[in-house]
Amino acid sequence: MRQETIRRLFSLLLLSILIVAFGATSKLFLTLPNIFTLLREASVTGILAVGVTFVIITAGIDLSTGAIVAFVAMVCANIFYYTTLPVWVALAAGLLIGAGAGYLNGLLVTRLHLPDFIATLSTQGIFRGLALIIAIRSSTGSISNKVITNQGFLLLGDRVSVVYLVTIAFFVVALLGQGILKMTPLGTHTYAIGSSRKSADLSGINSDRVKKVAFTISGICSAVGALFLTARMQTAIPELGTGLEFDVIAAVVIGGCAFSGGRGDVFGSVVGALFMAILTNGIYKYNLPAAFHIIIKGCVIIIMVIFDSVYHRRMDDRIRKAGKMLDQAAAAAEAAGGGAGGIS
Repeated sequence: MRQETIRRLFSLLLLSILIVAFGATSKLFLTLPNIFTLLREASVTGILAVGVTFVIITAGIDLSTGAIVAFVAMVCANIFYYTTLPVWVALAAGLLIGAGAGYLNGLLVTRLHLPDFIATLSTQGIFRGLALIIAIRSSTGSISNKVITNQGFLLLGDRVSVVYLVTIAFFVVALLGQGILKMTPLGTHTYAIGSSRKSADLSGINSDRVKKVAFTISGICSAVGALFLTARMQTAIPELGTGLEFDVIAAVVIGGCAFSGGRGDVFGSVVGALFMAILTNGIYKYNLPAAFHIIIKGCVIIIMVIFDSVYHRRMDDRIRKAGKMLDQAAAAAEAAGGGAGGIS
């Protein structure tokens, strides 16, 4: 069985254990309303996780996703509050800002050769500050949480029958992301860079361009998540998305992406996003203090990183041993053939 398949099964096993555990201890957990609520809660995190998956597969990291969400949301709120422009203008502006923010991250990493951590941590502060600067304020200068009344935009927070539109968007984005990773040259190059950037460069892959595309995809996914989150809340605040990058990275890691790059896929990140939503939902049902939520999520990340490290080390050892055995068998066969030739 392929390593990737085994890792997927492990993530699904963890998800199943979590569902069974919470379902057995709470009668309300497995009800249809709660299930659709869980899917809605997982959707924004999942949409962002699709973009971050591309970045982490290239052995990078993006800490600016939550801040991009706040910046895009605040821009849309300003458009609706100060202008009468149609909805599509606000949506296009949000997507362009997300793409531009992601591309800026890519430029800082590829052109200025800043470490991904430093570059995206810096832009996290920049985007969060910009969201604060353009925040809608009252006559006294304090930040005002103006309600967005544009009905066309608020449809994004609505649902079709019992399924929320954000959930539909989540699975559409996930399918597109998985298709790009598994069926296009961009996906192949993304994995190649994460596995060995030097080898990728020697094989003719433009690593800098692929890195910029990966960060741009992450920015676009952040913008898509921001649009749905803003429509659901019907307002925007500079603090929107604070800490969201933590859940997103946790979802990607739980789904099987390795920080060293070259491993993982969108399918795993979808499972990770569902895992984080179920974990949060279940924790709330136990009425634990907010501090425990962060502690438990942090422990889950540590456990998954340790598992991946140990698991892949053992698999690599098995591959090396199998290679040595094949070399020894080939050498023995060659020696036997040479001996037979000499006797004849």
